Amino acid sequence: MGKRAYFIRRSIQSVVTLFVILTIIFFIFRLIPADPTSMFIDSQLSPKDIQSMRAEWGFDKPLYVQYLKYIRNLIAGDFGRSFFYREPVWSVISGKIWNTFVLMGLALVITFVGAIIGGAYLGWKRGKWVEKVGVVLGLSVHALPIYWIGIMALMVFTYWIKIFPTGGMHTMGYEATSFMGRYLSLDFLQHLCLPLLCASLYYMSDPLVLMRTSMLEVKGEDFLEMSIAKGFHEKTVIKHCARNALLPVVSHAAIMSGFLFGGQVLLETVFTWPGMGRELVMAVMNLDYPVAQAAFFLMALTVVTMNLFVDFLYGYLDPRIVYQ
Repeated sequence: MGKRAYFIRRSIQSVVTLFVILTIIFFIFRLIPADPTSMFIDSQLSPKDIQSMRAEWGFDKPLYVQYLKYIRNLIAGDFGRSFFYREPVWSVISGKIWNTFVLMGLALVITFVGAIIGGAYLGWKRGKWVEKVGVVLGLSVHALPIYWIGIMALMVFTYWIKIFPTGGMHTMGYEATSFMGRYLSLDFLQHLCLPLLCASLYYMSDPLVLMRTSMLEVKGEDFLEMSIAKGFHEKTVIKHCARNALLPVVSHAAIMSGFLFGGQVLLETVFTWPGMGRELVMAVMNLDYPVAQAAFFLMALTVVTMNLFVDFLYGYLDPRIVYQ
């Protein structure tokens, strides 16, 4: 099977996978015993008014009709109206998606760049003191709860040294007049530093250790021995070794990409960051089906798309891979 046929087959598999996930998302919320209308219905409302409210939200229709409408709306890019906010779902989550994307997107970039460089170096220095210290430090940071790391960062850099704000995205009273002013202002960058630092340090340990282990497996390959025998500089040999050790780390990056839309609830809570993580929790607590379904759909879409992209990227990273 050639590359083209493989890519077509994988694309179809991704669409089917996404469809199955969407179906699970729909029915899992309908298995919840509580009815979302019960959270907003006044006890003084008449049965006719209650039925009218249920009809407005579509709960008077059979389950299969609700499901078909749900799939049709998603295909059309319509996430529906929020039960809690009484406005279109996209209006509710669009700003929070950007907030989470900026924080977690930058954190993942820093995480994997640092992990690839650091893991490659630690794997090459197998048995040296720097490798032992690096692995211990990486695992130690990951063993700590992320909210504890956030609290310690606030205590040191906010309350003791007093160089960063306590939380939020902007200083109270700040008004952004444009997208650039919202996400590239000095005030925003100052609020971004601490949560970005905590997220990057916390998530770096897994890909760091994974990259180190992969480097150890590649170090014994014949092509590296040949490169050393030819007298190549050590940095050049490490670079060749690292490229061949990248595949497991790239796969791990695809899985972690779900955090781009899922966010980190504890991190966002500690730093009062208005992102998707907190919004998703609130949607589940309020039985706000449309918002929760949209959030899970975007997370699933991100992970499935990234896994598909990684499969295509494998052939570039390792030309020895044969698609079949």
